[in-house]
Amino acid sequence: MTDLSSSPFYKSFLLGKTIYLAEVSEMPMRDLEMLNIDTLAALNDARFRYDQFENKQSEEAGGEFRRMKVAGYFQAAIQIELAAR
Repeated sequence: MTDLSSSPFYKSFLLGKTIYLAEVSEMPMRDLEMLNIDTLAALNDARFRYDQFENKQSEEAGGEFRRMKVAGYFQAAIQIELAAR
């Protein structure tokens, strides 16, 4: 079993559960496709919101930046997994 304690995670609205980055390679295709939609939408939303902040050093901007990073990690992992299948 993979240790997930330090793995980035994403709370998927579409799947209704928390997904850890280490689990992406083990997901059924349908779930992977839904996670792709979910994280791409979250990434685009976070980018838009982050761009609206005048002060990129603010706490609120930092939160959006973290959302972008996590969604970006998941997007990269999903794209690698989709290409491998």
